[in-house]
Amino acid sequence: MTKKIPAILILMTTFGILLGGCVQQNGTPNNNNTHPTNLTGVIYVGSTNANFSTIQEAIQAAKNGATIYIKNGVYNELLDVNKTLTLMGENKNTTILKFNPPSPSSQVPIININAPNCSIENLQITLSNKSVIAQGIIINTKNNTIRNTIVTNLAEGIDLSAYSDSNTIVYNQITNNLIGINGISSNHNNISHNTFSNNNQYNIYLSSNSDSNNVSFNTMKNATYGIRIKGSKDNIVFKNCITKTNIGLYCCCGASQNYFSNNTLIDNVQNAEENANLRNIWYINTTGNYWDTYNGSDANHDGIGDTPYTIPNAQNQDMYPLMAPPLDAPCNQ
Repeated sequence: MTKKIPAILILMTTFGILLGGCVQQNGTPNNNNTHPTNLTGVIYVGSTNANFSTIQEAIQAAKNGATIYIKNGVYNELLDVNKTLTLMGENKNTTILKFNPPSPSSQVPIININAPNCSIENLQITLSNKSVIAQGIIINTKNNTIRNTIVTNLAEGIDLSAYSDSNTIVYNQITNNLIGINGISSNHNNISHNTFSNNNQYNIYLSSNSDSNNVSFNTMKNATYGIRIKGSKDNIVFKNCITKTNIGLYCCCGASQNYFSNNTLIDNVQNAEENANLRNIWYINTTGNYWDTYNGSDANHDGIGDTPYTIPNAQNQDMYPLMAPPLDAPCNQ
């Protein structure tokens, strides 16, 4: 004898199927091609086994505080980061944001940070055509971090725009750009432990009241200027290694009260230059910098030269020149 299935069971089963069809995993587009929004946690970007195939789609879908994990691959995109997010690549050598501009006249940032407290990590940012005028990263806000990233083949590697304060730029490779880092009216930033090479004009350029920045433990070579400070004050330049530049350290155009100590300058055409009548300080406490062109003696063997090192073009001196590079300077590691 055939048993009848109660009508209430049929209704419950049908309702369950309909409800189940509405449930989606975090970040997975549904069947009608609409994208979820306000996603939290980790959102994956990649060609397979990912929530999205493009980074900008993930940014649009993410909620403040989310992490966007970008799998290995080459992404031809321009990014507008308008939320507090972490963009983390799988590997900086193989997770590549490589913009292919539609015309040589394009003037764009590849990553435009317009929200505070963002983090960019483990990416390579570059252009397919170096002749294009483009920035790798423009920071327009505060308290962002750029870490362990390669920025290469651009007009400006990282641009700190006006009032982009208290940002951290550490452990990056910034190479083959016109300018490595360009700071304009940007204060209290930490630029440390980066490697700069073959940036044609400047490795670091601080101008227009870019005050109270910390520039330390960087290595840099092969540029017109290692570090140029223009019209800015109270910056601390400490334990950097600067080699093979036309001018290693350059202060001009109203730059004053900047502090230089424990830097190593070797094999530059000119180690330093300062415009006349500026008041920069080329030592901190009783410790100056190592200049490979210093010819003074050290009679008491305390590691400090007995006579000052004169800064060219200035009525200024390093009163405590070092007889050898600091042991913990990055060029000694």
